[in-house]
Amino acid sequence: MNLESLNPQQLEAVQHKAGPLLVIAGAGSGKTRVITSRIANFIQLGMHPDHILAITFTNKAAGEMKERVRNMLSSGGGSSPWISTFHSFCLRFLRKHIDELGYPREFVIYDAGDQLSLMKQCMKSANINTDAFTPKALLNHISGFKNEFLFPADIDTDDLPFGAKMKAAEVYPFYQAGLKKSNALDFDDLLIMAVRLLKKSAPILERYSNQFRQILVDEFQDTNATQYELIRLLSSTHGNVCAVGDDDQSIYRWRGADIENIMNFEKDFPNASVIKLEENYRSTQSILKAAAGVVAENHNRKEKTLWTQNEKGEPIVYYRAEDEGDEARSVCERIVKHNQEEGVLFNDMAVLYRTNAQSRVMEEALRRSDIPYRLIGGFRFYERKEIKDVLAFVRVIINPADSVSLRRIINVPTRGIGKTSLEKVTAYSDSKGITFMEGLREVGPSRWVASGAANKIFHFLEIMDGLHAVYENSAYIDLFREIVERTGYSAMLEKEGTRESKDRVEIINELFTAVQQSEERGDSLQDFLDTTALVADADSIDDTRGVLQMMTLHTCKGLEYDSVYMVGLEDGLLPHASSMSDPDEYEEERRLCYVGITRAKKKLFISNARMRRIYGSTFNYPASQFLMAIPSDVMVNESRTEVPRYQVSTTVGSAYNEISAPSFSRESSDASYSVGTKILHPKFGAGIIIKREGREEDLKVDIFFNKPHGKKRIAVKHVKLIVI
Repeated sequence: MNLESLNPQQLEAVQHKAGPLLVIAGAGSGKTRVITSRIANFIQLGMHPDHILAITFTNKAAGEMKERVRNMLSSGGGSSPWISTFHSFCLRFLRKHIDELGYPREFVIYDAGDQLSLMKQCMKSANINTDAFTPKALLNHISGFKNEFLFPADIDTDDLPFGAKMKAAEVYPFYQAGLKKSNALDFDDLLIMAVRLLKKSAPILERYSNQFRQILVDEFQDTNATQYELIRLLSSTHGNVCAVGDDDQSIYRWRGADIENIMNFEKDFPNASVIKLEENYRSTQSILKAAAGVVAENHNRKEKTLWTQNEKGEPIVYYRAEDEGDEARSVCERIVKHNQEEGVLFNDMAVLYRTNAQSRVMEEALRRSDIPYRLIGGFRFYERKEIKDVLAFVRVIINPADSVSLRRIINVPTRGIGKTSLEKVTAYSDSKGITFMEGLREVGPSRWVASGAANKIFHFLEIMDGLHAVYENSAYIDLFREIVERTGYSAMLEKEGTRESKDRVEIINELFTAVQQSEERGDSLQDFLDTTALVADADSIDDTRGVLQMMTLHTCKGLEYDSVYMVGLEDGLLPHASSMSDPDEYEEERRLCYVGITRAKKKLFISNARMRRIYGSTFNYPASQFLMAIPSDVMVNESRTEVPRYQVSTTVGSAYNEISAPSFSRESSDASYSVGTKILHPKFGAGIIIKREGREEDLKVDIFFNKPHGKKRIAVKHVKLIVI
């Protein structure tokens, strides 16, 4: 193994022998190289591979680490170090020792479908109404409890407000009892049971703490409370834990990741050594300077300064579009230029956005420009389940003989029309030579279906008949909205209350935008359906020219591309509107922006729109406040229309640099101080309103200002605020 190619900080991290070590690894600084070199170095120094444990978050990352270590070591035989994900390690551990907790070693692992079935049974036992609280929502909260290492006995329901979380706490004991009765664990149990076992059995803890003399944890900023406790226990004998991560890339708070694990490492592991990897091998100087400017505005972070020996590179291109269509066209023009004139392969380019709903407009523009693309970590817009469901309702309303679409939606949302009843309808329809819909309509008088099922079928037909009346008498955007409401689809997603269900609501609302635009072009409803079908067909065509990558900012971490196009940098999208009232979430949005910027190696294109039709409505989002932090000497404005310049107080740290629109105006009406409005304060500089209370003379607003001021509550009548 050659250590000479490592920089001084990397080498220091690799050769650190004993005691806790925190490696703060900035974006593109070679953290995986450090982890694998450290493992190989210990083995070359004589440590048995079985005494080394390296844990990461994905099977892909674990596989890459194993391969790198094998390549570094001259001898390919012998045992290998334990390199795995958290879940894989805990599964291997529990297969040997879970009988200590009263489970057989042959336990099964329940997948999402198994969990859902069990939860429905448990809700019935706990007398919890599934119409008021969905099983998915309660499972989501139980997963949260487990991520925080909370068992049923640890939760006091009296301390919880009424709602899904309280109901989840009530059903939690039933759910765990049901799992144990079935000799089953869910995925979260793999972690909490492993920790529980280590806490319960001193001999087992001593055995494994002695065995793993060196523990390495990748992406430490993404650990939750249970994962953190697992590492603490396993390293309790010797303290030889090496935590590698970057607090500036902590973007998974919504799934339980706790940034405080990395922030408090030195407090929880006294005498820890800290090494910062600040040399970036990925990006140009201009891109790094922009990223550093953005993330430096956060309060809760460890100071670091990324630098590179790479060239200065081209400035970042900023474009403020007139609307979302103009933005997508502009991105496509640049993609084609980079490909045809500069020879950049489509595979080396990526389009990044904050929400899945933003993909539709971009997808349409890419198809018009004949640019092949692939969505990473998700489905193309018209392939998503919720879109297919709504379109299936429309197809049945237009063409009741479409039995495939009818079978898809007859129990969506769940109506309790059983499989046996539907088989009887199918057999009857086939025997009479009629369509499936006609067979459903003859259920009532025939009496060959049980009365309960017949009533449910009759109710479904009532809904469809009502929707058909809307189809005949209203604009077809009204039909789509009524489908989502009358069928209970909207209520189903609202009750579910998960991050996934909220995303699906946004996707459906974006379908409304597509429908409105189609209607405005003069297309018929059949034209629109034909277009969606042709899109799905074209998506299956193979293209040998390479494929552009599209993904959300949450998906892009760990990836890198020559050219990156970040779209939708507007207050309301990035930062997302849901983060405006929570400083911790707002800081995570800034880290998300930082992650996106640092995916770019050579070219970065950033854009937003003055007006955006999204989620079925039109918004005039202001330019993202994050753009204020990008130094003017690394960014050029290539907007088609001139953007007025203006300077901001030096307390802000930089100017908008030809980014934000506008002239200043002093306003005094309540409407001027809505959530999301940008203002200037005479002392604290630029900020954004995240909350408001009261009216007129009593109006108070919470404003989130740039570093170092943070969040302030201000009585509007006492301060001259300038609305930007």
